[in-house]
Amino acid sequence: MPEQTIDPQPEPAAEAGPAAGLEMPPERRRAAKAHAALLAETAAKVAAGLPLSADVDDFRRILAAEARP
Repeated sequence: MPEQTIDPQPEPAAEAGPAAGLEMPPERRRAAKAHAALLAETAAKVAAGLPLSADVDDFRRILAAEARP
């Protein structure tokens, strides 16, 4: 009979997510999350302002222009 194993506990929601397994200092992780949030906000603004006929190239072009400081 196979030995039963206990699954490890899932990570807390605050630590789960993309790149959760990467080892980095907490301040760098916070900076990376803030940067990702800024990019997501910019992408949402660009997507909301595009006409329905826009294609992915239009989105990329405008997003690259808007994301620059």
